[in-house]
Amino acid sequence: MVRRCCALLLLLVPALAFAQPRPPAVALQNGALTATLPLEVLNDSAVRKQLGSGLTTTFLIIAREGKALSAARLEVRYDLWDEVWLVRRIEFDRRGDVQRVTSREALEAWWRGPVRLIARAPRSRLQIELTVLPFSAAEEEDARQWIAKSGGVGTANSGSLVDALIGTTISAKPIVSYRWDVEVPAR
Repeated sequence: MVRRCCALLLLLVPALAFAQPRPPAVALQNGALTATLPLEVLNDSAVRKQLGSGLTTTFLIIAREGKALSAARLEVRYDLWDEVWLVRRIEFDRRGDVQRVTSREALEAWWRGPVRLIARAPRSRLQIELTVLPFSAAEEEDARQWIAKSGGVGTANSGSLVDALIGTTISAKPIVSYRWDVEVPAR
């Protein structure tokens, strides 16, 4: 009996270690649907490591209702020199908000702020996907331009070399991804 319990426990522990965070809290605010992301995402060990790197960490949020989709993103970069967090929220309508926060507690408070995802309230259910990328679109484009400029020195095959470098080294592979089905609150 003890062996069976221990075996069951050994099977459950890995499943619990990789459990998905709770779904985002969704609400209606001024006619728009907002989502508040779970703090567990920000505190994930791989995300915390990335946040300390000094590179921009991008949190891409995609909301789907049937074939319709909407997106927003959060960008977080720790400025190693000034020891502050540079954060940016870009909502579905491209409205942005840029701030400097001075502590981990202030970063968590900013994170708990609702993100406007959709202009109107969906009918009943919504799928929310969150992908955490290791750098921002602007940093990726800067790297592409730098590689393209430094790789184009006078050889006939330099263009294909640059394409190969970009394709294998720059494409952002997600750090983590989550997908939730959430109930939309009644109006």
